[in-house]
Amino acid sequence: MKSSCLQIFRKIRFATAGILLLFWMSSCYKNNNEELIPTQSMRTSFSEPALLSTSSADFVKGADISHVTRMENAGKLFYNTTDQQDLFIIMKERGLNTIRIRVWVNSTGTFAYNSLADVVAKAVRAKNAGLKVFVDFHYSDTWADPWNQTKPATWSSYSYAQLKTAVSNHTTTTINTLIANGVTPAFVEVGNEVDNGMLWPTGQIPAGNIANFAGLYKAGYDAVKAINPDIKVMVHFSKGFDNDSCKNVLNGLVANGADFDVIGLSVYPWSGNFATILSQTNANMQDLVATYNKDIMIAECGYVQSDPVNCRLMISTLLTQVSSLPGNRGIGVCYWEPQYYDRPPVNKSMFSSTTFNPTLAIDAFSLVKNPGFEVDNANTQNPINWTSGGTNAEANYVETTAHSGTYRLTHYKNAAYNVSTSQTITGLPNGNYTFQAWVISPYAMTQNQLFAKDFGSAQINASIPVAAGWQKIKISNVNVSNGQCTIGFYTDGNNKYCSFDDIQFFKQ
Repeated sequence: MKSSCLQIFRKIRFATAGILLLFWMSSCYKNNNEELIPTQSMRTSFSEPALLSTSSADFVKGADISHVTRMENAGKLFYNTTDQQDLFIIMKERGLNTIRIRVWVNSTGTFAYNSLADVVAKAVRAKNAGLKVFVDFHYSDTWADPWNQTKPATWSSYSYAQLKTAVSNHTTTTINTLIANGVTPAFVEVGNEVDNGMLWPTGQIPAGNIANFAGLYKAGYDAVKAINPDIKVMVHFSKGFDNDSCKNVLNGLVANGADFDVIGLSVYPWSGNFATILSQTNANMQDLVATYNKDIMIAECGYVQSDPVNCRLMISTLLTQVSSLPGNRGIGVCYWEPQYYDRPPVNKSMFSSTTFNPTLAIDAFSLVKNPGFEVDNANTQNPINWTSGGTNAEANYVETTAHSGTYRLTHYKNAAYNVSTSQTITGLPNGNYTFQAWVISPYAMTQNQLFAKDFGSAQINASIPVAAGWQKIKISNVNVSNGQCTIGFYTDGNNKYCSFDDIQFFKQ
């Protein structure tokens, strides 16, 4: 039995922790003006996107992780909370389903990590982790974007006709090599951020070469479709908010007989234009769907590493906007290099540069809403998106001292109690899922367990063993057959506590 003295000790501990937390927050704010302490308005404005219908198996929640080879070769590690894991597995377990990989033509030295061999290696890893593959052709030996569209060195003297052949051959060789290694891309991007064309100056739009650009783009599009007509081909723009810029290029493609399946957009707001950029991007997407009746994807997005709360808000907002486009034309959102925690400023990764694990920003991609109990940013008995049940609902509360982040869920009352905390996830594609959570349970309980129920078969329970430290408890092979599942925790105890954190539910 837990003594009244121990109960007093717990209260003193929480109060002391709160005081220390205030000092820490004040110190961090003074020493780093870029660090943004979340305000109440940020918390109440955050809204997870509504989960999609059963067709959401095709909705892209993706990430470009092309730097991973360089990072791994430099000895960089990745963690899923406290577990060191393969990055591709972390992406899968945190709710992502697609990996975007860039390819350069003759990459060497520092840039060799985007060679065909490297692209194939990463694509195979993605497939083995159960992730779809999205290939981004730059048609350059280095970065291609609105400011740089340099021809590969070996193509520098080619005529327009020779360039079209080179684009076709490079595209064909890459896709066929991937297929030979067991990977058929779901998406192919012909040119990266082609607002001003590609393969300059031959395909440079501001120089008056829109027809040439359309021919070069069409060579890549036709090469993909000749191999597999089901692969969706994207045209990609850097300014997702700029309707005139996008339509100028798209109208030029249409006028010159080029086709596209997907319009891809990049979105990189900052604190000074956050709401404006997201609003303008939504208006642009709505108009592009109405004008061209084509699919839309956010091909890249990012926000500063030092502000994970607003990064989470950005992702959540984009997911909501894209999934709400008319005619189901919105097909996904990809984050650019979320794992790139050692990137020089301005760093826009979703991984901590000190703990090497995802920040709470990645929670926006999770099937579980508020998976780390961080959204409230406060101690509470009613955590957002979770439902309390049992005889003693008051024995359910969020407090500090987490497994990761700041907050954890605790079951406790200084008397006999039973309580459950649960969340129903809907709109799930049928199939097998895993439900896992980090748990600390130092004392024996009458009953203490994770559960998964209402998924089309009998409830599955996983008992929580007594342990002094945090442990990962898992329920695998939750065979969803009705498009939904309720996950949660149940404790029947007496003056003893257990706590839960870092909840994950993902398709196997």
